[in-house]
Amino acid sequence: MKTLYQAASAVEAHMLRDLLKREGIVAHILGEHLQGALGELPAAGLIRLVVEEPDFDRARVLVDQWDAEQPSHTPALPPPTRSRSFLVFLMGLALGVVGTAAFFRSAVTVEGVDYNRDGLLDEKWVYAPGGSLLRSEADRNLDGKPDYLAYFDRRGLLDTAEADDDFNGQFETQIRFRFGSVESQVADTDGDGFRDLRYNFSNGVLSSTESLNPSTGLPLRTEHFKLGKLLHADVDTDKDGVLDTRITYTPLGEVAARTAMTR
Repeated sequence: MKTLYQAASAVEAHMLRDLLKREGIVAHILGEHLQGALGELPAAGLIRLVVEEPDFDRARVLVDQWDAEQPSHTPALPPPTRSRSFLVFLMGLALGVVGTAAFFRSAVTVEGVDYNRDGLLDEKWVYAPGGSLLRSEADRNLDGKPDYLAYFDRRGLLDTAEADDDFNGQFETQIRFRFGSVESQVADTDGDGFRDLRYNFSNGVLSSTESLNPSTGLPLRTEHFKLGKLLHADVDTDKDGVLDTRITYTPLGEVAARTAMTR
């Protein structure tokens, strides 16, 4: 992971994370809960936005563009009232408690397995002091470098993952989970920086795939599955952004029929 940006507040960090998410970049916020635990000490530099190194350059451009669009002045704040001071005290107390909880999610314990007995962990799990699982790493081709990273939420359920499926050092595949089951997966199949293949799942079961046009982001071909078998595919034959032809397949994967789709 590489630090991309030091935010002035947790709100700013979440805004940037959502911005990057819309562009297909997974970012993580570190230190947001420590802000309230430091009382009146300055919080600058505590809240960091981090991304994986393969995404850093593209994320840096997006953040710089966002930063350039922000107003340069700081609006004047009204003088604090007594009730407002009490509210600030309560917020600081709450954030202090949350900051303590964040400490207990700091990674301190690493366990793993060395499958080929070369002295390096080929699969490892990172735990917080409280025992909750934070992330896991796997080196599937045993070359000494992780090629699958998974991150867990506070309940210990899978949240997101990223994979280097061609083992070239670039994590081209991003995976999202819901309640521990895979929900969606996107991949950059040609290394041009655009994730052109999307997999959709229903309760962890593959339901469809979409091949996306890098120029428009719209599907060129959508395939529908049931129990792993391809049922039919909808194709944009003239690349005008509209799926116009449906191809139906037999259980053996042979083309059964081609029909025009009504617009």
